[in-house]
Amino acid sequence: MKTLLNSNNQFKYKIPRILKRSQNLFILSSKSLILFFILLFFNLTELNSKTISVCTNCPVNSVKKAISLSQNGDTIKIQSGIYKEGFLPITKSISIVGETGVVIDGLKQNHVFGVYANGVHLQNLKIIGSGISDLSEFAGVYSEKIKDCFFENLVLEDNVYGFYLAETNGCTLKDNISIGNAENEVLGGNGIHLWSSNHNKIIGNQLQKHRDGIYLEFSENLKIEGNQSEENIRYGMHFMFSGHNQFSKNIFKNNSAGVAVMYSKNITMEENQFIENWGESSNGILLKDIADSKLLKNRFEGNTIAVFADGITNIEFLKNDFINNGWGIKILGNTDHNQIKDNNFIKNVFDVSTNTKSTTNEFINNYWDHYEGYDLDKDHIGDVPHKTIHFFGYWIAVYPFLMVLYESPVVLFLQGIEKAFPIVTPIEFEDQHPRMKERI
Repeated sequence: MKTLLNSNNQFKYKIPRILKRSQNLFILSSKSLILFFILLFFNLTELNSKTISVCTNCPVNSVKKAISLSQNGDTIKIQSGIYKEGFLPITKSISIVGETGVVIDGLKQNHVFGVYANGVHLQNLKIIGSGISDLSEFAGVYSEKIKDCFFENLVLEDNVYGFYLAETNGCTLKDNISIGNAENEVLGGNGIHLWSSNHNKIIGNQLQKHRDGIYLEFSENLKIEGNQSEENIRYGMHFMFSGHNQFSKNIFKNNSAGVAVMYSKNITMEENQFIENWGESSNGILLKDIADSKLLKNRFEGNTIAVFADGITNIEFLKNDFINNGWGIKILGNTDHNQIKDNNFIKNVFDVSTNTKSTTNEFINNYWDHYEGYDLDKDHIGDVPHKTIHFFGYWIAVYPFLMVLYESPVVLFLQGIEKAFPIVTPIEFEDQHPRMKERI
C-alpha cells in the first residue's frame, strides 16, 4: 500500500513536469515553424526577383516601362544611352543600376526620380533636368517618408536641388557628384537637402554651384564624412536645429561662406578644412547659438573670418590650425564659457577679435606667432602671458569702418603706445601659458 502511495505521489509530481516540457516543446516548435516560414518567404522573394534589361533597342526601351514591369526585389540594368523620361516615381523596393554613359533626363518637368519605397538603390547614373519652380522644390533625386535608401556613384547636373530627403531614415548618399544651376539664393536649391531625416550617412560626395552644398534642418544622428563642397552661392554646409551630429574630413572651399552651424547642440567637427571662403563678411565657420560641441583638428586657411562665434556656450576648440586668415576667431560678447586650447595661430591679420572687454572664455597653451615673450626655464611654455587681442583689433570689432586705417601711421603710433601701456587692451583675453613652438 505504501509503495502504491509513493507511486501515486511520484506520478502526481511528474504530471506538471511532463505538461511543462510538452508546452516548451510546443513553443519551440512554433518558433521553429515561424522561422521556417520567414526564411521560406525571403528565399521565395529572392527566387522570384528578376533582372530587367533596358536599352534603346531592347523590348524594354525606357526606364519608366521597366519600373512599371518590376516587382519588389527586382533589379533594372540600363545600358549606355540617353533616356528622356520625365518624372520617374518609384513605389517599389527595387535597384536601378546603369552602365557607363547612362543619362536620365527629367525634361525639366518635376523631380527626375521620386523615391517613395523603402530599400531603393540607385547607382551609376547621370541624372539631369529637374523642373524649375518658385513653389516646388524639384530635385534630381527626391525621397520622402522612407528608410534604407542607397544612392551611389550618381552624377547630377542641371537640377535645382541635387538630393532632397524628407523624413527619411537609414539612407546612404555615397560618392555622388552634384553640380547645380543656382544663379542666386532665391531660385537656387541645395546640393544635398535633409529635412527631418535621421540616422543617414553622407559620405564622399562632391557638391558645386548650389545655394548651399549641404543643408540640414531638424535632422540628427548623421555621419557626414569626406565630402567636398565648393563654389556655392551661400554656404558649403548649413545646419539648422540639427543636434547630435558629427562631420569630419570634409573640405569647404571657396564658398561665399564655409559652414554655418545654428541653433544646435552636441556637434563634433573634426579634421575638416575650411579654405579660401573669402568675401566682405565670409566665414570659415559661423557658430550661432550652439552648445556642448567640439572643434577638433580642423584647418582654417585663407578665410576672411575663420570662426565667427555668436552666442555659443561650452564649446571646445582643440588642436585647430588658424593660418593666414583675416580674423582667426571673432568672439562676440554673448559668447561664454568656451575653451580655446592647443591651437596654432599663424599669419592671421588679427588672431582674436571681440566687441567686449570682459570674457569667461579661456585661452590655454596655444601657439601665437605674434607672441613676443620668452622662455627662461626652457619648458617650451612662455613665461609671460600673451595678449590675444590688440588695441586696434578691439576697436575694429566695435567700429568696423576703422579698418581703412589699418597699418596707417596713426594705428602704428597707437600700437606703440599699447606696448608701453598694455592696460588699454582687454586684460581677460590672455593666454597665461602660451606655447613657444607650433604644435605639429
